[in-house]
Amino acid sequence: MKKHRTLKASLFIGPSLIIIGAFCAVLLAFNIFVSHYIERIASAHIDSIFSRFSLFSEKAEDWQLTENESGYGLATGYVILNESEEAIDPCPPWLDAEEKSMTAYITDYYRQNCNILREGKQLSFMREGRSYHIQLRTYYGYYDGYALFQNEKNAENHQYQILVYTDATPLIEFGNTVDRILLVFMACALFASLLALLFRSKKLDDAFRSLNAYISLAGRRQQLPDGITFAYDEFHEAAKTVHAMTEMIDQAEQAQKRFFSNASHELKTPLMSIQGYAEGIQSGAVPDREKGIAVIIRETQKMARLINDILLLSRMDAVDTPIRRETFDLREMVLYCAGTIETAAIQKKIVLRLDVDEAPILCNGDESEMERAVLNILSNALRYAKAAIDITCRRDAAGVVISVKDDGSGIAPEDLPHIFERFYKGNGGNFGIGLSITQEVIQRHHGIISVNSRPGQTIFRILLPLQ
Repeated sequence: MKKHRTLKASLFIGPSLIIIGAFCAVLLAFNIFVSHYIERIASAHIDSIFSRFSLFSEKAEDWQLTENESGYGLATGYVILNESEEAIDPCPPWLDAEEKSMTAYITDYYRQNCNILREGKQLSFMREGRSYHIQLRTYYGYYDGYALFQNEKNAENHQYQILVYTDATPLIEFGNTVDRILLVFMACALFASLLALLFRSKKLDDAFRSLNAYISLAGRRQQLPDGITFAYDEFHEAAKTVHAMTEMIDQAEQAQKRFFSNASHELKTPLMSIQGYAEGIQSGAVPDREKGIAVIIRETQKMARLINDILLLSRMDAVDTPIRRETFDLREMVLYCAGTIETAAIQKKIVLRLDVDEAPILCNGDESEMERAVLNILSNALRYAKAAIDITCRRDAAGVVISVKDDGSGIAPEDLPHIFERFYKGNGGNFGIGLSITQEVIQRHHGIISVNSRPGQTIFRILLPLQ
């Protein structure tokens, strides 16, 4: 089984690695900057020495003295080599042993790296624990023992190699000192950041434990504490969501209990009637045998319709039950449903008033389900209407609207929010299961069903999206 990391470890390790990486990047960038800065300062010192040799050129345009404006006074020297690669300046008599030793070292260094130096590159080397930068330039002319006079390159003039070097140790030591200070500062900042992260991760872990305990209470269907607070607003919102879900589950369980109770009652009533008439026929207590059989058949059909409705709702409740798609005319379907109840309406002296579009209104869905939904509403309206039922099917900007209005006594305000609940029993009687089926059908077709009711008028309105 794969072992998962804890949230605390993820929240601590991730930011810690980011902080360490950022500090390393800062240190690397600082060292790169210092390295380029030291190279630039060394180049300024070396260029200022090379510029002095141009003052001895026979060409006036070469007389350019480059001042060292770096602000640093680095120790800088030079060595002039002749065509035999021997040092001719400085030369004996030596000022001190260091001058002699340094001249010999620079000469040997040139012989070992002459190919690289002749490319004009600035090199660095270490000698006796000190860091130097060195650069080579080639001059033509003649050397009189004191100065090198530049001239054109020809057979009469000689070639000289001038090696200028500067001691960059003070700058490097200063950079190393700043580097150590920065490293100590960043280490302290890193330590403080890690402590803060550890504290925050522990606090977050505690908050998660509290939220987990709260969710566990909800999962075990135990009483949730009132007024519980969490360290973070997001956790408080999550707890509110869990509380709301728990209430929804409780409501669903209560609805399920009511459903089974009411369904049992609805099935028990015809069963008792069937049993009573069957026993009466068997014992001879029912004088009209044919009437008893008719009652049994009627109650049996009523039970069959109820069971079919329950099975239909169960199929609709299954999330993997697809809609049987077909293209049909909503207008024709509404007219057919109105024709279905027309005979019953005439018998009750109820007038049906139709208002439908002249052009076809195409819908893609299950025609039989939609027909069942509209018939349920029409049957409900026929049951409570007093004189007339208005049936409308028209397009508008929002989609297709089907409305059914009756002039009955209306639905009680306290019953109105519950009329789509299964087997809801209101003050006006039993609403049954038909409106629940209607709502499920409309929602499966991505539509909306609503109802407005007041004394003398009830309007059911179905809004379906256009094709």
